[in-house]
Amino acid sequence: MWGPRSAKRGRRKPALKKFGVSARTRDNGATAPWRRFLFVLPHAALWFGALSAITTVSAFVPGMIRARLWAGLPFGVVVLSLTTAVAVLVGGNRTLDYYLALTALVATIAFRLAMRRWSWLGAQLFAAATLGSLSYLVYAADITYVVARDPVYLVASSLLLILEVAALSLSMSYLFEIVDTLSRVSDPVHPVEPHSLPKVAVQVPAYNEPLEVMRETLSALVKLDYPNLIVQVVDNNTPDRENWTALKAECERLGPRFQFMHLENWPGFKAGALNEATRRLPADIELIGVVDSDYVVKPDWLRSVVGHFADPEVAFVQSPQNYRDWIDDQYLRGLYYSYQYFFEITMPARAHRNAIIFAGTMGVIRRSALQDIGGWNTDVVTEDAEASLRMLASGQVGVYEPRPFGQGLMPLSFEGLKQQRFRWALGGVQILRLHWSRLLLPGRGGKLTVAQRVHYLLGNVQWFGDVLMFCFTLLLLLTAISTALHHQLPIRQLTGLALGLPIAFLASGLLRAVWAMKLKTRCTWRDAFAGLQVWFALSWVVALACLRGLVRFHTAFLRTPKSKEGEASVVKGLRSAQVETLLAASGVVAALAMLVRVPSVASAALTVLLLFQAGVYANGIWASASAEGIHLTPMRRAYRSSAQSTGAWPATGGGTVAMSAAVGAIALVILVLISLATPPAPPEPVGPGLLGQAGSAASPSPKPSPSPSPSPSASPSGSPSGSPSGSTSPSPSPSPT
Repeated sequence: MWGPRSAKRGRRKPALKKFGVSARTRDNGATAPWRRFLFVLPHAALWFGALSAITTVSAFVPGMIRARLWAGLPFGVVVLSLTTAVAVLVGGNRTLDYYLALTALVATIAFRLAMRRWSWLGAQLFAAATLGSLSYLVYAADITYVVARDPVYLVASSLLLILEVAALSLSMSYLFEIVDTLSRVSDPVHPVEPHSLPKVAVQVPAYNEPLEVMRETLSALVKLDYPNLIVQVVDNNTPDRENWTALKAECERLGPRFQFMHLENWPGFKAGALNEATRRLPADIELIGVVDSDYVVKPDWLRSVVGHFADPEVAFVQSPQNYRDWIDDQYLRGLYYSYQYFFEITMPARAHRNAIIFAGTMGVIRRSALQDIGGWNTDVVTEDAEASLRMLASGQVGVYEPRPFGQGLMPLSFEGLKQQRFRWALGGVQILRLHWSRLLLPGRGGKLTVAQRVHYLLGNVQWFGDVLMFCFTLLLLLTAISTALHHQLPIRQLTGLALGLPIAFLASGLLRAVWAMKLKTRCTWRDAFAGLQVWFALSWVVALACLRGLVRFHTAFLRTPKSKEGEASVVKGLRSAQVETLLAASGVVAALAMLVRVPSVASAALTVLLLFQAGVYANGIWASASAEGIHLTPMRRAYRSSAQSTGAWPATGGGTVAMSAAVGAIALVILVLISLATPPAPPEPVGPGLLGQAGSAASPSPKPSPSPSPSPSASPSGSPSGSPSGSTSPSPSPSPT
């Protein structure tokens, strides 16, 4: 019923040849039902991918993503009917298209019943993307394990399939956060007791901070409208005595409410310093607030949040981190909105299941809860997020207060931004290594719920989306080089119109991330895309942090080459983004070389994907050059030397990224040699696509890679070529967890 129409008229062998099923495949035991199954899967995957893309665009209609059932259901049915009608007209397989539409409708109903607070359109969007991903993965598994039995082919294709499963799983986790935040009816708000005014200590950790910046922070703390308060300024290992003595004098000038302490050669970084500061607090201090040294807080901060602690189960309250002094610069606007994504999309989704993180600054924590877990962990560089996991595992509650109560300053150099993101990603890997059993093994998670485990697990695993991005970039480069040399990799290839599915996943995933950012932050499309550029620019440094964290629990922090005075911004960009420049240039050269040596539709498709990957890393050059071009106001000039801006960290080792680049280049050369020494992959069957009959086995199969957090729903795959006409093919938010 679902095979090619020519097969119904007795011409099965020509049809099979058309779809790439060779005599070798038939000799391997392929049956007629299996062949029909392979014909259905690519069509289904493309159909659901198209439905996901159309639903995504339809969700742009103002208010529709949160529409009530009476409006959302008919709207969703219209979208479903439109997709079905187009598929029937173009593809000509009416029966199959009707079955797929029914499957999508049933899946939407199931998701809507399981997630009762979601809107209908949100459930339909998630159902379509899920069905498309599953269809593609089943199809990829079939052609991996049924088409051929060559050991090299099976091993290589199995590894590729694992990467694809990981990429699509991460993409679905980002989509879940978007749908859960944008389409969800709000949960009840946690009650606040306005008359509860326990004694609070606000801790301000500092390391080598300019006095001009600290003076603004302390002046704002003077204005806090709260009666029972002390402020602890904790200077941690500042090497310049003149610097910290000036800060001490400023605290003394502000009066007895401000207490200053300087810790010399103190171990444990920020966590160790705060543990010692907490130990020195008076016994009657019940709550501890944390404020970074560059934050200007609002006077009503404490009065607005401490009332949550009237509930004895509340261990911490976290409000969004926010920033100032960014509106006049396009790069800073993009950086601002890339930060906001986490607090506008990810944190609300986690708050729905009591799974938020304690993000440090602009958070308040119950002192007894912190002491019960043994204080901050000095072995983890994101000690705040790690502590919140342990508190939730003891059965306590974290409250997300979505209003921002303070504004800080963002890193003004690309080097500082990379070092900050390196620490965040490294901390995520450390949490995984330290608590994997708590998150994965039954009976080891304490009082963590399944939802809490999943959110913490995915929140830290999502950092590896950029590792996948790097892996697929290497695969694309290897495929392009092999194609240019007229060789074919021993790895699964896709043919026919299955080519369109990964591109649809990539485009719709990127579009959803940008749209979600725009909708929640109310920014312009240009600023939302600038935020996406910042995510891309940081892809390599996040991948590097994850890889280093896997090798060693304690590792030296990133140190990037410093720019020289008087250099042009482009030169500075290249200097600060050396590896990103290498990856981008390699992608462009390999793509053009392949297109010149093997001009074909397949090569052109692969060239587009490889140039996209090169563009991802080229954003590092853009970000570095743009950061160098920021206009330095007096405050920015003072803040530029702050550790918050430069990413400096006390008592850390050095090191550069040059070694990692060399290792990557050596690995690429080895892969090319392997491709030259191994036999080509066998032909693979492909069925009719959504837009018509599938192409021949010589059609291309490019596969995009996952994007940095948040990642689009992309699913990369390799599709090399052994001849000039053969097929060729191959990362947001950023969060401190």
